Amino acid sequence: MTPTPVRVALPAAALAVALGLAAAQPAAAATDPAAPTVTAPRTSPAPGFAGEGLSSDCYTDPYSGSGAGWVGLTDVTTRVTATSPSGAQLRTAFQLWDTSYGGGRTEQSTSWSTYPEVSTVLSRDLLKDGGQYAWRARATDGKLTGPYTAWCHFRVDHTPPTAEVTTDTMPKKVGVEATFTLKGTDTGSEIACARWQDTPVFGVGWSCSDGATDSRVVRLVDGSADIRVKPTDWGTQSVHLQTMDNAGNVSQPVRLDYYAQPSTAPAAFGDIDADGRPDVLVPDAAGNLRKPGSNPSATPNARAGAAPGESGSWADVQYTHRGTLGYQRVDDLLAHAPGSPYLSLYDNDGAGHFTGQAPMTVSKPTVCRNAQRLTVDCGNHGLGPDWSKVTQIAAYGSPRGDSAVNGFLPDTSLLFVENGRLWLVERGFSNDLDDEAVLLSGNDTRWAGYELLTPGRAQGTDFPTLWARSPQDGAVRAFSVTGTPAAPVFSAFADPAAGPVLTTLAPAAHPRVGSDGDLTGDGLPDLWSADAAGKVTVFPGTGTTTEYPTVTGFAPAA
Repeated sequence: MTPTPVRVALPAAALAVALGLAAAQPAAAATDPAAPTVTAPRTSPAPGFAGEGLSSDCYTDPYSGSGAGWVGLTDVTTRVTATSPSGAQLRTAFQLWDTSYGGGRTEQSTSWSTYPEVSTVLSRDLLKDGGQYAWRARATDGKLTGPYTAWCHFRVDHTPPTAEVTTDTMPKKVGVEATFTLKGTDTGSEIACARWQDTPVFGVGWSCSDGATDSRVVRLVDGSADIRVKPTDWGTQSVHLQTMDNAGNVSQPVRLDYYAQPSTAPAAFGDIDADGRPDVLVPDAAGNLRKPGSNPSATPNARAGAAPGESGSWADVQYTHRGTLGYQRVDDLLAHAPGSPYLSLYDNDGAGHFTGQAPMTVSKPTVCRNAQRLTVDCGNHGLGPDWSKVTQIAAYGSPRGDSAVNGFLPDTSLLFVENGRLWLVERGFSNDLDDEAVLLSGNDTRWAGYELLTPGRAQGTDFPTLWARSPQDGAVRAFSVTGTPAAPVFSAFADPAAGPVLTTLAPAAHPRVGSDGDLTGDGLPDLWSADAAGKVTVFPGTGTTTEYPTVTGFAPAA
């Protein structure tokens, strides 16, 4: 709608500008085809509603929907495209209207130019907090003056919102989720969203729309939202908060300090987030590595772009976790891209995230021993100088027994298949492997194509078990360690076709299978299968649990 002009007393400077403009712009018929035209009115920053992710360069109807959009505490640039049919120089006038009752109008003109893109800046000091404004523009070539554009409306909010974090009085524990409430208020454009984190420095340029990919950006419905935080370390922790209103103004950061007690959950192989339970990791549709059922907007356990190799996806690499090569209570992640000469170690941040920092390169063993622990020539037994010929990797646990000592798990080890041979290498220095590898199979290629699964204790002893799936028929067989912790015997590992069959999962129907221990809580390790979309099906183990678990088969999918 066209507003009714309001007669106001202009300041002397504004009056002089207006009079000068009138002298420079003779009246002409708005329909004259030779008159200049002004199109594409644009307001920057674009007024909008940050919480809904909506904005418009020009709100022509301030009374429809939620009304005209908001701008925050910033200068506003008004911009148009001014053209002349004759190509003459033009001078463009921008008119600002304070649409509040009794509000006035002022005009500001550009210099003469043939360049079509013209603009002017409205200082934020000129715009009142809570004000409502509109602007329009027209151009003249000194003889003819074109019509005004439509009015572009916007509202102004110069007051940043408030922010507050609260929580209940229940003790917080490492590895156990706790609820925190994020709150915000705003007296102008209304509160929109919040960003929280455990570090004090907030990056610039975040927006409410980031919530689509970042679980730490949340909408504040009725001014608040509950979040779940799992402390990763004991001691004093913090939740830091910044809120945003619909005009895009952000609050001053605030924080809430709390104390996290040490975790009481027992250390467990397969556990990535210190809750005492083993965890499954599978690639999602975007190639990120995630726990099944986790929030797709939450930070992935391992980002797709950080996967080894050049594919940019965890679906295309070998990865494994069962224990640590360092001194943690949670698993680290080992990964290998097919054909790559490198094996990568991704350090766990304590909460199950592996790609916050660059991975470390794991050394390849240079000394080879046979099953009798006699030194043999590596090259003559199929062990190369790097990891490029490795086709399977599996973090195995401790070959001397998996029982924790003083609450800490023993060091893990690695099983791998290279040139069809099965090898075992134990931990060496921190975050690295030993320089000696033991050949568990014969000097042949019988293990080629077999998939290695490491369920932990599953054959009635403290030794970890190996399961392996045949590439031909999908039969899953079990292989047990005998002997003593001081002198374990791996003779059952020599022939991958000789172990007892526990079940059959055809590779075509079950492209990815694995085992991370007891997923159902009944004391028996389980088997899982994942499809290409990352949907996981669990096959519960059956058998006995005294004294150590013995798995003799699997129940139908849970």
